[in-house]
Amino acid sequence: MRFAAASALLVLIAMSATAQESGNRLSLVCDGGGSANRATSAQAFAWNNSGGSANAIVTGRREVGFEDQLQLWIEGDQGKARMPRTMLPPVHGGDGGWFEVKGIRVSDTEITGTVEVNFMNHPKLILDRLAGTVSLAGKAGQFNGRCRKFDPANSQRAF
Repeated sequence: MRFAAASALLVLIAMSATAQESGNRLSLVCDGGGSANRATSAQAFAWNNSGGSANAIVTGRREVGFEDQLQLWIEGDQGKARMPRTMLPPVHGGDGGWFEVKGIRVSDTEITGTVEVNFMNHPKLILDRLAGTVSLAGKAGQFNGRCRKFDPANSQRAF
């Protein structure tokens, strides 16, 4: 009997954390910055006094710092994110810049999920509900920012 009561209590706690945002869209705008991974290449040519020549191409990766904004909305187990453009790889999906957030888990202290950018790139999204911060990290780079609630229906335009 104790086991059944404890199990029911755990199920209710889990359901309340998940249902906390269900039917009530949470829209956020997060300002911050990070670094994006970019491919680089360089080409070199050389000639010697005997008329011989050589060339080389060197490829690598470098981090490019940026400041930008992350927008997202979550409603129940559904969500979409608009990532900073600098973090987007050349081949990506999305719908008008918005990407599906999959595997959303909502607790009292954080919301987590993965942003489906393309078949190889699924950055991990972590929203700290207590601090109001966001972290997005994956193959294309990382972004950290501070979030604020955004209500599209009641927000005033800046100009």
